[in-house]
Amino acid sequence: MNGVPQGLLVDMDGVLYRGERPMPGLREFFSLVESRPFVLLTNNSTLSARDCAEKLGRMGVEVPASVILTVSDATSRYLASVVPPGGGAFVCGSPALKEAVAAAGVGLVPEGSAADVVVIGLDRTFSYAALAHAVRLVGAGVAFVATSLDPVLLTEDGVVPGAGALVAAIRACVDVPPVCVGKPGAAMFEMAMSILGIRAPESLVVGDNLASDIVGGAAAGAPTALVLSGVTSVEAPAEAANGVRPDFVFPGLAELSSFLSERWSHPQG
Repeated sequence: MNGVPQGLLVDMDGVLYRGERPMPGLREFFSLVESRPFVLLTNNSTLSARDCAEKLGRMGVEVPASVILTVSDATSRYLASVVPPGGGAFVCGSPALKEAVAAAGVGLVPEGSAADVVVIGLDRTFSYAALAHAVRLVGAGVAFVATSLDPVLLTEDGVVPGAGALVAAIRACVDVPPVCVGKPGAAMFEMAMSILGIRAPESLVVGDNLASDIVGGAAAGAPTALVLSGVTSVEAPAEAANGVRPDFVFPGLAELSSFLSERWSHPQG
């Protein structure tokens, strides 16, 4: 990066907003970065890129869906590369995730049916029957894919179980690790860098979750910035369990904006 980020990879939940509540400094942040390359990322598999763009629009920020990479879209890209034509997936997840899986040319199979892959995302209708079928498939050696390992999702009312909680339920029965397409895996960050056409050292990953955003950005080889407005609070240690530390730490968007403005105004500083 040489101190001057050429492109930004910005997490959404906990950085830009919490539920339907925008974070302080949201509009000013986008006024600053609108002329710079950026991709917005989310591990929330219940929302499509269009949903995310509309959500930001309700907060007074207009961004095209083309600059938003959801974990459902990333999962679709991954499945298209690994599932053979005509393959089928048992999906526990939202309509947005199922639509993305189908867009990869992978058929959706119901409970009780054979599958080539089990895909687990955030599913607010998750049932015991679905859990039992997923456990049987994974236990039989069927490929296991998770959109993310985040145990919780931030909302304006607090935290709720995330996709990682459903993955943990399966792993409590069958100790088989899934391929994680979303954060903290490197794949989603690498996809975003490819979209921007930049290398990892030229980017800056911005996130609120030390264990997913910062660890994942570091795994992809990118500099990272932690904002203390979401999952990782100021009281928490700024170091993940495996010793990964962010390169920068900011209280929120306002301080991040000031940092970026200074770096872009004085690139040799």
